[in-house]
Amino acid sequence: MNVPQLHVGAGTVLGPLTVFPVWTGSAGELGISTGTHAAVAVTELASGPQVPRLTVTNNGPRPALLLEGELLEGGQQHRTCARDVVLGPGETRTIDTYCVEAGRWEGTHSHRRQARRAPLNVRAELATSPADPGGANRQGRIWNRVARFDAARGMSATSSLLEHMDRFTAEPRKDRRFGADDAPAPLEGQRGVVIGLGTQPLLLEVFGTHTLFRRHYRQLVESALLDLELLPPHVMASGPMPGQRARDFAAAVQALEFGAFDGGLPALEIRNHGTLRSRNIAQTIGRLAAAGVAVALPHREPELAHLTAWNTHHPLMEIA
Repeated sequence: MNVPQLHVGAGTVLGPLTVFPVWTGSAGELGISTGTHAAVAVTELASGPQVPRLTVTNNGPRPALLLEGELLEGGQQHRTCARDVVLGPGETRTIDTYCVEAGRWEGTHSHRRQARRAPLNVRAELATSPADPGGANRQGRIWNRVARFDAARGMSATSSLLEHMDRFTAEPRKDRRFGADDAPAPLEGQRGVVIGLGTQPLLLEVFGTHTLFRRHYRQLVESALLDLELLPPHVMASGPMPGQRARDFAAAVQALEFGAFDGGLPALEIRNHGTLRSRNIAQTIGRLAAAGVAVALPHREPELAHLTAWNTHHPLMEIA
């Protein structure tokens, strides 16, 4: 499987953050619900709560997509999805998660979903491969990344990432330099973004359809703006990332190859959701670490539903 052709537009500057729109050459709708439009219920395990796992059930009539870095709020503690997940109608699965609230282990059985995403500082820790020795204590490193907001914004009683995000969005507009309203509205047909932080690209995130992208765009920008509070003054004062760097980064992502949908990894890696099948994909080459989920529909070539590619040489990837 290849990444479809990527087209990068002109960037919008929000201080040290530069957001470039991305279009792709892939075609058609996928019939997938996501974001707050997906009727997905989240609970602790019936056998007893475990930090690294939750149970998710799709109560909707269409397949549903949960994203890597999506926040699952409440329960015994707030969690974030470890990787992309596709659920068929009526399907229940146990998924891998990480805690983003180190100081609480009590509460309710059920979680709520607002389709919010963790800030890029936290999501960056999910980009390394599970086989990577540096990822062996990923949970501890995620707690360290969340704790950076405690240091920057004042302590949370439970070191809760969600509390910091709630405080940020509740602050009067005059008390913060940028808000999601400063970001450009999604453009017609847009399916993703390249985000530059400082003068270097940090990530490219792209979806299989414009609708899937639009369901997550505002939450992506809002969470990324919280990261600005962690940056040193010289990065805050840096100029915008040049457009050529965004295009070069997109070209490197477009060159990635994920192998045949039905070949390579064992068949059990492919999940059936009625007429739609899915499989998680990942590839790391040089400075690029990419992961997402591909889907296959009858009488169509397999295609990407979602992909995030990170520049692992960016300083934000090393600040835990």
